[in-house]
Amino acid sequence: MAGTYPIRYPRRQASRWCLRQLTGGLIRQFGELEITGLEHVPKTGPVILAANHFAFTDAPLLLYASPRLVEFIGGSERPNSPVWTRMIPQAWGFIRAYRGGFSRSTLTASLGILEQGGVLGIFPEGGNWATLLRPARPGLAFLALHSGAPVIPVSITGSVTLLAKPREAVGVQFHAPISPPVISESGRAKRRALDAFSETVMAAVATGLPDAQRGRYAADLAARIAAEAVSAFPFHAPEMRGM
Repeated sequence: MAGTYPIRYPRRQASRWCLRQLTGGLIRQFGELEITGLEHVPKTGPVILAANHFAFTDAPLLLYASPRLVEFIGGSERPNSPVWTRMIPQAWGFIRAYRGGFSRSTLTASLGILEQGGVLGIFPEGGNWATLLRPARPGLAFLALHSGAPVIPVSITGSVTLLAKPREAVGVQFHAPISPPVISESGRAKRRALDAFSETVMAAVATGLPDAQRGRYAADLAARIAAEAVSAFPFHAPEMRGM
């Protein structure tokens, strides 16, 4: 793949620096932001940041909080985001994901970023249709396996009320890196191993969330039942794939 990357890393450095400063200023105007765990983000080399996704403000929070420039995977169609917010990812630039099916262009671009030693941001749940943790889609484990990049789980709290209830606490917590999976099996055994890796990442994300938002990892039975009710991926319709 060397020399033929769909996206060069890093890119748009000047405009992205300006956007980060603007976004950070707005975030701190609306919420009491606390960023923790930055020591877990390696200063160089490929890494995947995998965060929970409860609101459209999650992406700006992660882009601002990361000490390194993030190349993000985002849905080609974003039904849960206000129209005015769609200008932000367009201005930043992102890798388009086409929900509900395999996208070779998304995979190629994402692996290219990691091969160049870049930082790839991903929301493993695949959308923000609920405000509690849901299972990861297959893409996270697949990217970690084929890139060999470590995964840093990220817990984002307070994003749901960031604009609705100004000056409340907002948090971005980076957890210890998780080594990529090493899988020799094939077929169903390989799929089980990939699913187990995804579970490990999401369980780490859950540790930084309030129990009511931890989904299947919650101590409260009612929270686990609520998570089961919203776990199914809702974006299989053709119009949601952006193709």
